[in-house]
Amino acid sequence: WKTRLLAERLQTKSQHINSLLQLNNMHWEETCWWLLARNFGCMVNSDSFEKMARSIPFNLVARHSSNLTQLDAMLMGQAGLLTGTFTNDYPKMLQQEFRFMQHKYNLADPHATLFFLRMRPANFPTIRLSQLANLIHSKKQIFSFFLETDSIETIEKMLIVSASDYWQTHYLFDEPGQNKQKNTGKQMARNILINTVIPLMFTYGQVHKNDMLISKCMHWLTFLPAEKNSIVRGFERLGIENKSAYDSQALLQLKMQYCDQKRCLQCSIGNAILKS
Repeated sequence: WKTRLLAERLQTKSQHINSLLQLNNMHWEETCWWLLARNFGCMVNSDSFEKMARSIPFNLVARHSSNLTQLDAMLMGQAGLLTGTFTNDYPKMLQQEFRFMQHKYNLADPHATLFFLRMRPANFPTIRLSQLANLIHSKKQIFSFFLETDSIETIEKMLIVSASDYWQTHYLFDEPGQNKQKNTGKQMARNILINTVIPLMFTYGQVHKNDMLISKCMHWLTFLPAEKNSIVRGFERLGIENKSAYDSQALLQLKMQYCDQKRCLQCSIGNAILKS
């Protein structure tokens, strides 16, 4: 039943990914770019990060992937962070680069509102955008890399990226902050694997009828630690096993799509209880 629940959850995510593919003419790298950006926005800024990503065609991102300064400028600028007057040289340079690219490529304002309040500084959009730029800088064709890699550990390591040097001593432009290494870390890398990489590869497997890839995606979830949230903690208090992301994703599907919807008759557990 957990296997069925997990497959259903991945299928639901796949439906959303297919809708994105319809918008960009089945461009897998572009779709990957949109989804990664959304994931880097975390809960609070996910919509705004996706708007920013959609406003920059992937061919432009790929064209400038070898130049980290230009990537930083493009992402920060389209996110609306390079307006106004700056005192530090770094934001001045980014602003100049962005104005040139904005004019050259006729980049439209996505009107992406970013939020900083009630957030941990490590999750500030400035830090996350810089980390996203560094990820793109490290691999030009990210989705192709996901497909060609057989080791989930290799992808996890690749997703642990640091912000640019300026952000090691800043959280905001022109405001010195704590000198601290600011990278995505294992927890965020695993979150990206669960919510972006694996669903995207699962969808690719479905579209191309690649059963081995579909099985690999589900198998990979057994190697990732279980998510921790109020729903899975509730199941744990009832003595339900939650050892891996395979378990936690299945339990989330069970609670949200069966328990909350009172679909006991469609649930294997509910049926077993009612029959007894």
